[in-house]
Amino acid sequence: MIYRRTTSALTAGLFATSLTAGVTGWVTSTAPLTDAGLIGLLAAVPLMYWVMITRTHEVTDEQITQAEARGYVKALDHVGRGIIDVPIPPSPGLCEECGRGVSPADVISLDEHRRPGIDTAEENRAVP
Repeated sequence: MIYRRTTSALTAGLFATSLTAGVTGWVTSTAPLTDAGLIGLLAAVPLMYWVMITRTHEVTDEQITQAEARGYVKALDHVGRGIIDVPIPPSPGLCEECGRGVSPADVISLDEHRRPGIDTAEENRAVP
């Protein structure tokens, strides 16, 4: 943690110093100072990206605890308001409440879709 804080401060310092040196060299028409500022900026920019990316990936235990608490409160609110209802799972076979031989609405019976006049025994007979 200390390493990352030190790197952040050094990167910001390098960027500010290089920018100042580059602008000063450009204004005073001093090529070596401008070149030094440009090289410093080229070194500082990738370090700044690294610092920003590592900062976005750091999550503290306190932040995780707060996020879990907010999620728990939101879930309780949704349950209390009736937003979260567990749907009834579809039954894979015949409906016990519908009566014998009646399929529930979510099951398509193949018996209803057979072609009329064809006997199933004839249909399954082996061809000689």
